[in-house]
Amino acid sequence: MRTKIKVKAIIMTVLVFSVVSFIVFAQAVFNLGSFQELEIALIFYWLGKLAGLTGFLFLSLLIFSGDTARYFDRFFGLDKIIKFQRKFALFTMIFVLAHPLFFILSDWSILFFLIPNFSAPPLALGAMSLYIFIMVMVASKMYKRISYNVWQYIHIFTYILFGFSLYHAFYLGSDSGNWLLKVIYLILLAAVALGAVYRTNYKLKQRRRGKFYVEGVKRETKDVFTLALKPEKKFSFQAGQFCFLRLNQAKLYARHPFTIVSSPGEAALCFIVKIQGRFTRALSELKPGDEIIVDGPFGVFTVKNRAKDLVLIAGGVGLAPFISLIRDRLAAATTQQVVLLYGAKTEVDLIYRQELDGIKQSWFKKVYILNDHSSGLAAGEIGYINQDIIEKYVKNISNSLFYICGPETMKVSLKKILAKLKVSRKNIIIEDFFW
Repeated sequence: MRTKIKVKAIIMTVLVFSVVSFIVFAQAVFNLGSFQELEIALIFYWLGKLAGLTGFLFLSLLIFSGDTARYFDRFFGLDKIIKFQRKFALFTMIFVLAHPLFFILSDWSILFFLIPNFSAPPLALGAMSLYIFIMVMVASKMYKRISYNVWQYIHIFTYILFGFSLYHAFYLGSDSGNWLLKVIYLILLAAVALGAVYRTNYKLKQRRRGKFYVEGVKRETKDVFTLALKPEKKFSFQAGQFCFLRLNQAKLYARHPFTIVSSPGEAALCFIVKIQGRFTRALSELKPGDEIIVDGPFGVFTVKNRAKDLVLIAGGVGLAPFISLIRDRLAAATTQQVVLLYGAKTEVDLIYRQELDGIKQSWFKKVYILNDHSSGLAAGEIGYINQDIIEKYVKNISNSLFYICGPETMKVSLKKILAKLKVSRKNIIIEDFFW
């Protein structure tokens, strides 16, 4: 309950500050005469001012949310934060680019100010801010082709971008003397500085926690394997969370998210991986003793309510977080009822089947659902996870938490089915793939 209140307080604070800031920006821009008395050039000039001020507000929030993403992961989940940032970055870009465009439409001579002239520092730094912003946006789009170390240096440019933009906004224009605007600028400066301090501290903690080495690679199916890592120091996480893995190999720069399948009590840190590209193939070829860079844990796909039954619905490698959850339940000697509905294409595609078949506890029930009608599964279902299957195996729908992890089509279908079964949205927890 306290966590929900804290989350709502954070959201409301950000929304109120954003709305107040926008109102102040709009008032500063449109504090002139009647619209009927305006010329087209002046309208473009006003729109340019509003776009610039709004773009700076959004840029500040974008930098702050990026630096503090690992902190807010515990409330929202890093997957949702990253999705938000990607969309919000495009939204911010519209305002940033509209800022000089509207000014140019109001007066074509402003084109010459796009060439930095340091005899007028506020104007020069404004132009530099535009070019740095474009550079960072292009680099973000090409992150998979950029060395991680290079990307870290590019991220530093976001602070330079913020500093140049702040100086440009603080000392240029007819609103530079508006004290309320300056208060907002200083609040944004404090927020970005706080975010930078948190990010730096997080990086230092990551370095102090030790390295991770490959303990082994075990094939589960022809294209799925378990990667076991040995951490130098104890690695703490919750069942259902994920980590980013990164290799220092040529042309394999980007970090990739993988769900932890080991339980929090196990010594090894294990991930389930499906071979789908160069990075996952490189992981499958690692040898014992090879080093891997691990960032995490992240995610809120965890069980917090012990009073309700659990219905775990998995498709393919979407089984990964549920293996961790089930192992954690076994270690805790829980009595919480668990039903696993596990869908796969054929019988040979069922991963961890031997382990699942070996669980004899009365609180655990599993059902395999195979898509291939030619599969000769002795016990289970043929087809796809549908309403009939849920009603057949879930005895207490109204007192169950539904956890879903799998292909996007499966998740969309299940949301509609659960809505028909009148399952409350708060009782449906879905793991999003975002990479």
